[in-house]
Amino acid sequence: MDATILGVNDIGFESGNEDITDGRDLPWLQATTDEDVWQDWGVTYRDVWVLDAENVPVGVFNVTGNSLADAANYDALKQLFLDAAAR
Repeated sequence: MDATILGVNDIGFESGNEDITDGRDLPWLQATTDEDVWQDWGVTYRDVWVLDAENVPVGVFNVTGNSLADAANYDALKQLFLDAAAR
């Protein structure tokens, strides 16, 4: 299964972009007033949106309320990725 992971930063938090990307190769996008992805999609802080190959959302998993240190939460997020790959 191939997967691409990227981050999208909310408007107003641009000052942290340099720190979050320093030494990393994770694609990092910045929402703008012209392309306000957070508003358009109804994103909550620390959401993981899983999309299929056609960019259709398969599910949303928030890692603030669902710590990945909990095996059940980890497995649930992993299953979202597997479900997306199976589409």
